[in-house]
Amino acid sequence: MFCLLAWLTAAPALAAAEPARVVFLSPDTSRFWGLVSGFMQAVADDLDVELEVVTDQKRHRLSYLQLAEEVLARPDKPEYLVFMCKENVTARMVALASEAGVKVFTFNTDVPEETRELLGLPREQVANWIGHLAPDNVGGGKALAQLLGQQARQLTGRAPATAPAMIALTGTLDSSAATDRNLGLLTVVESQEAALSQLVHADWSEAEAHKKTRVLLKRYPTATAIWNASDGMALGAIAAARSAGLQPGVDLVVGGIDWEPRALAAIRDGDLAVSLGRHFMGGGLLMLLLHDYHRGADFAGSSAMLSYQLEPATRSNLAWVERILAPGNWQRVRFDQFSRALNPDRSREGQSADALLDAFAAALNDQGAVASGY
Repeated sequence: MFCLLAWLTAAPALAAAEPARVVFLSPDTSRFWGLVSGFMQAVADDLDVELEVVTDQKRHRLSYLQLAEEVLARPDKPEYLVFMCKENVTARMVALASEAGVKVFTFNTDVPEETRELLGLPREQVANWIGHLAPDNVGGGKALAQLLGQQARQLTGRAPATAPAMIALTGTLDSSAATDRNLGLLTVVESQEAALSQLVHADWSEAEAHKKTRVLLKRYPTATAIWNASDGMALGAIAAARSAGLQPGVDLVVGGIDWEPRALAAIRDGDLAVSLGRHFMGGGLLMLLLHDYHRGADFAGSSAMLSYQLEPATRSNLAWVERILAPGNWQRVRFDQFSRALNPDRSREGQSADALLDAFAAALNDQGAVASGY
């Protein structure tokens, strides 16, 4: 009897010790999503999480849905499915996973309104939808517009109350991130901190942004700021400005979002004024939260919805940002130190998404400084 009781007592702990099996549906093959996947893997390795990345080569919401269907149809299904919210397919993907007995953790973009109407939010109507993690994209779009407005006024020597003329390029129609960043931009326009000449869709494409910016600069020759919902589009806008005989950083200011390495090089060269980022770490933070949930240390307090702020990269903090982005530093940091499941003494205080990402960044920066001899 004693042996039986001991085995029964130990069984849940042994089950919980089995590694979590996770499939992440990467939306495309872009540099940004490569960073996301790479950082996720680095954190997963430290936490003994079995992570598989499956990439949508077609870059469309319907092909993304098809990818989820294929994974969920496997005989050996994952325990957890991680994916980005996309308009018009998120509710279906959540429902399919729940029907298959697979838990879902969504991230990187806000939950679309139609999904909220059909399924509510995580753990409200669908128990298997365990959480959602996203940057404040509305706040990011707003901050980018404000920073560009300030720099444009400095460039032209205009009074602080003068609203600079701005053109803007955004992502695809089915992207929640693009929609939310646009909303942030429009709040700045509505407050008359910037005068928006035109907002156009460039589909996250550098080539499309280059083509459309050339047209916009001819249409609005007095524009002094170019707002971009991604760094890739910002780089296209910079090339277009140069082809029009304008010098970015002198004749007009350009900004983007993503902390892409080429964008950081453009900041160093003075072509790009600012890039908002750190959300590439969101997938790694999700791995930590999912690992702890799997081992019984639930991340959800009053809500399973978590949000964090984007941070600006400028010439003044480039070294700090580059140390955070360096894959070598991802390998040097032990991310299991941040796990509440593995470190029961860690307080629930300081466990907000912002606080955890701050801790990630500090550890990465410290390792980078040590490795470079600072």
